[in-house]
Amino acid sequence: MTTVPVGAKPWGIDLNPVTNRIYVANEASANVSVLDGATDTVVATIPVGEGPMSVGVNPDTNRVYVANAWSDTVSVIDGGTDTVVATIPVGARPWAVGVNASANRIYVANEGSDSVSVIDGGTDTVVAAIPVGQRPMALAVEANSNRVYVANADSGDISVIDGSTNATVAIIEAGRAPWDVAVNLGTDSIYVANAESALVTVIDRATQGAVAEIPVGDVPQAVEVDPSTNRVFVANSFDDTISVIDGTTNTVVATVSVGSKPWDIAVNLDNGRIYVANGGGSTVSVIDGGS
Repeated sequence: MTTVPVGAKPWGIDLNPVTNRIYVANEASANVSVLDGATDTVVATIPVGEGPMSVGVNPDTNRVYVANAWSDTVSVIDGGTDTVVATIPVGARPWAVGVNASANRIYVANEGSDSVSVIDGGTDTVVAAIPVGQRPMALAVEANSNRVYVANADSGDISVIDGSTNATVAIIEAGRAPWDVAVNLGTDSIYVANAESALVTVIDRATQGAVAEIPVGDVPQAVEVDPSTNRVFVANSFDDTISVIDGTTNTVVATVSVGSKPWDIAVNLDNGRIYVANGGGSTVSVIDGGS
């Protein structure tokens, strides 16, 4: 495992597999660190809005979207020049951002206004604001089904949005304090990190019912899926570990120690590397997916 120093309190992380660049939203230093995935070094630092909490990448357009929670904006970065090319007002306290690359739509979970802003990536404008549950903390965009899954921490459920109509088409009971959600369309499974119960809830996407509850570490804050290996990675922010779940058996098969307070995870599907934003230590842990 490699440890890379970044900015202060890295909260969100995402990557562009085409350019092999990793983007880290540093909440306390109001900037984004750009890592070269070939060398695991910081190659740029980009100032953004106040309180960047999440980052999402469109590899087709090489645009990077940063949710700035304390300025109620989204910064748009040109990945070719590492510069901010637009700043978009959204709802109150934008906490998470996700991208549908094929539709060039960006979805922003506004934790303070119980809504999701929809941004047209071609015009950098908000085209819809969708009411969801209480305190949306995270979302997962599933491009093939054109669905957006929103984790509502205070109402304990997942809002399912139809990307073609910008309407909520289902509400799924999720557990206690769902802080993150991930989808594996290949297995028709939804994974929910429930921070207060130290469990990952597995939901059948077709029936919308829970099929398993998997004990993980203390305060699971983030969850990510590698569909090629059917592995699920969970960041346990209070015990500084990553739980690795076998998606076939719904059991934890490994526990990996990382830096202080892991808050987010990104998986490079091309090489299997796992990137972990460690908010308590201002570092990124880089894990070989085979470890």
